[in-house]
Amino acid sequence: MRSPLCLIVVVALGCTDRPEAEPPRDPSDLSRIVREADDDPVAAKVDGVVILRSELEERVQSQVEQFRSAGRSITQSFEQSTRVALLNHLIDRTVLTAEGKRLGLTVDEGALKHHETRFKERLGTEQAFTGYLARIGRDEAGWRADQQQHLLQKLVFDRSIRAQPVREEALRADYERQQQRFSKRRRLRLGEILKRVPSAEALPDKAGRDRARKGAKDSIERLIKQAQRPGQRFSKLAAAQSESPSAKRGGDIGWRIEERLNPSWRGLLAGASRGQVVGPIESPDGMRLLKVLEVEEATVLSFDDVRGELLRTAQARQRAEAERSLVRRLRQAANITVVDPRLTAAFAESQQQAGAP
Repeated sequence: MRSPLCLIVVVALGCTDRPEAEPPRDPSDLSRIVREADDDPVAAKVDGVVILRSELEERVQSQVEQFRSAGRSITQSFEQSTRVALLNHLIDRTVLTAEGKRLGLTVDEGALKHHETRFKERLGTEQAFTGYLARIGRDEAGWRADQQQHLLQKLVFDRSIRAQPVREEALRADYERQQQRFSKRRRLRLGEILKRVPSAEALPDKAGRDRARKGAKDSIERLIKQAQRPGQRFSKLAAAQSESPSAKRGGDIGWRIEERLNPSWRGLLAGASRGQVVGPIESPDGMRLLKVLEVEEATVLSFDDVRGELLRTAQARQRAEAERSLVRRLRQAANITVVDPRLTAAFAESQQQAGAP
């Protein structure tokens, strides 16, 4: 199986048609690749179809720049692995293009235009599309050629792959393996009011700290009674009385999974119902009370609840494996020659790792 990096590259980059024969050398070529004297500009051949070194290297540099812009450290080893992954990608698309021609498949201008329009609509604006092209290092003409190749590959897969029904037992097995994912634990949305107590560093006198702690506790006990009064708006009370940053949010500290609560809170809130107020709770920063603002009870989604999702996932997984299997068969039937001496050993190693013959 191909490395994850190769799979990422295949998704991230597009494809372009290549010439059937090696073009003449152009001494004024402005490619980013600096070729040595007598260097062969061909990186590889697939049944006589040329993959140019310049095409490969331009894609390598584009991919490397994307990683560099994301703050990733670029080593020679990383760049070489990217180069090999992209070479494999270009070989894959070459054998798929040949298979498309064999099947008589073509992508007409109308289909390409429709695809282009939908893609731009998803991005939202022409400016966003221009920014996208800059990020992937392609101009619009190159991108359209990539998309035409992508659509042709999809036609090849659609023609060649026959979907197999997903067995019900397999779906149920997937459900059992993912029980935790389909389980929702009990959650509480909590509000707090805090009365601070000085730390030993701020108030070295222990007697003074004890008095402050007692005062904070007494204050919280009074506030508990206020919070429990019918019609009392907790958010208003917290905003006026709390010394916590959450006072700006009416004391709201958000949703918490009950079983993951701080142990000093969990015992008081176990099984708590909406509207319940607990405290005083002593903590390093002072004394507080907590109110249960909302409750979400624990639930477990049934197999029937998630069957559709499981089926779609299984079908996508089955399709992806069928696509990989088709590409493997096409590669095995093709005459693939890596010409670039910098890549022969690394390419051979990648094939061994992928289990290719």
